[in-house]
Amino acid sequence: MEEKTKAPFLKPALIYGAILGFVGIVLSLIFYFLNLTFKGWTNWLSLAIGIVVLVYCLVAYRNEYLGGFASYGKLFLMALVIGFIASILGAAFNYLLHAVIDPDLVEKSRIMAEERIMNNPRIPESMYDDMMERVERNLGLTRMTLTALISGTIFYAIVGLIAAAFIKKEEPSVDVG
Repeated sequence: MEEKTKAPFLKPALIYGAILGFVGIVLSLIFYFLNLTFKGWTNWLSLAIGIVVLVYCLVAYRNEYLGGFASYGKLFLMALVIGFIASILGAAFNYLLHAVIDPDLVEKSRIMAEERIMNNPRIPESMYDDMMERVERNLGLTRMTLTALISGTIFYAIVGLIAAAFIKKEEPSVDVG
C-alpha cells in the first residue's frame, strides 16, 4: 500500500489569497482612476471577477497540490482561507484608499448616498433623517474596514460552498480482491 503524503495548505492558501486580493485591489484602482467608483455595475463586475478568480484558484490547488483529486471539505476550507486572506488585503487597501490616498472619498460617498436616498421615490421623507444617520454611522473608516473584512470573508465562504461542490473530484477507489 502506498502511503499518502500530506498536501501543503498554508503556502497555497497564502499564494492564492494574495492573487485574489491583488486582483480586487487592481480592479478598485482602475475604477478609482477612471472615476467609476460609485457606478453600481463596477460592484457586480468585481464580484463576478472575484468568483472566477476564486474558482480558478481552487482548480489550480486541486490540480497542482492535490494530484487532481480533492474532497469537498478540503476545497471549501481552502476557499474560506483564500477568501479571508483576500479580504484582509482588500480591507487594508480600503483603509489606505480612504485614509491616505483620497481622504475626501468618505465625504463623496456620503453625498452620493444622500443623493440616492433623496432621489428614491419609494423612501418616504419621514425616513430621510433616520437613513442619513445610518449612512453616517456606516461611513466611519473603522466600520468600513471591518465591514469589508467580514462581508468579503462571508461572500467568499458562500462562493466556496458552491464552487467546491462542482470542483471536487474524489479519487477512484481501488478494490483489492
